[in-house]
Amino acid sequence: MHRRATRYRPLAINLFLVGIAAFLIHESFHWLAGTLLGYPMQMSLNRAWSSTPFALAHSIVISGAGPLVTYVQAAIGYLLVRSRASLVGFAMVYIAFFMRLVAMAVSVFNLNDEARISRDLGIGTWTLPAIVVGALLMLTVWASRRLKLTWREQVVCYIVASIVVSLFVGADMMFFPIEA
Repeated sequence: MHRRATRYRPLAINLFLVGIAAFLIHESFHWLAGTLLGYPMQMSLNRAWSSTPFALAHSIVISGAGPLVTYVQAAIGYLLVRSRASLVGFAMVYIAFFMRLVAMAVSVFNLNDEARISRDLGIGTWTLPAIVVGALLMLTVWASRRLKLTWREQVVCYIVASIVVSLFVGADMMFFPIEA
């Protein structure tokens, strides 16, 4: 039992650090895609945008660039969990799942990446978000089982991921307000 108790701190630290990196990398890939397509892009902690309207195909590519790197992050993390029982790998999977779950929830009010792409492709606003969140949930469950995480450790994961998301979204709203 003592061994499990010692996992709380490294689990929390890994989730926090991976969460910070995941946000920055995710938004950087939106920015990079837009820049490579020739748009004058800007980026904050939780969004990338251009004052120039995107062509529809470009909008899909730019919207997809951030989530794509997040899916790769989850896949690499899962491989690390499977091969090495890695807590860093679990953090990579969990943060990817949590970020896309929150993005899906936010899409009720403001369409996020997968919801925008899904709508623009004409397959229904919720099709891609549901597929992505479902797949990432499966990876998270499989990784949790592989590491034999307890429900208390899952609560730690939820709390730390919630803190990271709240910090990024809150700081972004405070320091980079959207002008009406």
